[in-house]
Amino acid sequence: MSPDPSQLPRHQVHGFAWRLLFAGLILALLQQYALWRRPGRLLTVRPVADAAAVLELRYTRPVDPASLAASIQLAPDVPFSTRADGATVQLRLSQPHRASGPLMVSLGGQDQRGQPLQQVHLRWDPRPLVLGLVSGPQGQRLELGWPDGPWEPITPWESVISNILPLRDGRGVVYAAAVDPLSQKNWFVAVEPSGVVLRNHPTAPTALPPTAPPRPLPGTTTLYSHFSSSNTGQLLLQGISSAALGQPTDHPPFLRLFQPGQARSLPWLWRQDQGWGQGAPLDHQPTGPVELLPSGDGIVFPDENGLVVVSLPPLAAQRHILPGNRDLKTFCGAGQRAVVLEHQPDYVKTIELLRPGLAPEVVWEGEAAVLAVACDEIAERIWLLTVDGILQDGQPHQDILLLEVQPSHGVVAALDFTEHSLSATPTLHYDPVTHRLLTVLERAAETHSGETRSEALLITLTVPGQQAPPRLTSINRPMDTAYWLLRP
Repeated sequence: MSPDPSQLPRHQVHGFAWRLLFAGLILALLQQYALWRRPGRLLTVRPVADAAAVLELRYTRPVDPASLAASIQLAPDVPFSTRADGATVQLRLSQPHRASGPLMVSLGGQDQRGQPLQQVHLRWDPRPLVLGLVSGPQGQRLELGWPDGPWEPITPWESVISNILPLRDGRGVVYAAAVDPLSQKNWFVAVEPSGVVLRNHPTAPTALPPTAPPRPLPGTTTLYSHFSSSNTGQLLLQGISSAALGQPTDHPPFLRLFQPGQARSLPWLWRQDQGWGQGAPLDHQPTGPVELLPSGDGIVFPDENGLVVVSLPPLAAQRHILPGNRDLKTFCGAGQRAVVLEHQPDYVKTIELLRPGLAPEVVWEGEAAVLAVACDEIAERIWLLTVDGILQDGQPHQDILLLEVQPSHGVVAALDFTEHSLSATPTLHYDPVTHRLLTVLERAAETHSGETRSEALLITLTVPGQQAPPRLTSINRPMDTAYWLLRP
């Protein structure tokens, strides 16, 4: 019969407790030693939004930049640079490299204590996907295409699809689908195909994996909606509820901010019952389209006084105005630079480059209509899609030009679309990985019926300093509009 512990002498109980405590300390020290000896592990790897072929890797420990850079091997062998900040490393393909296929990446190195890092072998395809709006007898739907592969639908057929926006971080696409002639429902569809695959995993698929069905964004149907997103995955929805048709005073225009969830979801954070979501930090409801800054910490919109920039919480409330009749055309790269269009009283239009701490710089001036603008990540190269009405053989004709302008140099190159006419929604998008522009124009059918068809065009740009003109190719798939989609 074992003795009752309550009857043991006090010094025996204390001795037993001390032995347990000592054994726990020894176990903790052994665990710490094992962790110290264990190679630093790779936690996450992802492409960087709005950057030219940059891969970001985050480790469990701060790395030694020199040893890690020396261990990197790329196949094919292309020039690159690295930047380390503690446990985060960015691998950047050096410009003007033009990615034409996937890369095999191997890297190791040491942490800052001299311990080896985990050997990593991965397949990285930095090229974006193409997102296209396709029309058919059943209506319209969105489709995704691999750089070298097939096309796959990601939405069902809808009567009309509009307001399409690929999220800047590549997590998915938002769009509006018509419910009836006066209202529309706003949707989000997640996109899963990653451009990075660990080599010890199965190789990347040759076709897009099945995507989850689109999910409606919280809220009612809208008469009008406008989307913008940030590099960190935020989504701003500007709209007017369909209920405003019957009770306009009870349903004013609204702004709602969505934040990315842990599982690629979009929980609604800008709620009507939250104090800062009632229209603040705006002094009044903007009458023009509102754009979220790429950094996610502010919004920009036009009003009668100029172009307004307002900070968002948790930043302190700030409001800046750039006077003049200006429209924001595009952000460049991570958003430190932007291109705006200013309308002059004499119908002359100017394209201006905005940079932090500097006055706006005029890079182009003319009377032609500026349909769309794109720029590289540091705004050294800016492209304008313009149209001007001219007489050709006594008949009115649209003169569509793609202009490349550079700060302090003006127009440096031009491409005339002599065989094309304007599409319903002309756009222009730049891919810094392949150095190509993407747009959709109308082209006369090969028959003599006089009909036109939409044609998605890829414009392969030359490296600065080269004299060869841009190369124009067509995507063999009819599309009403087309966009680049970053592969997360």
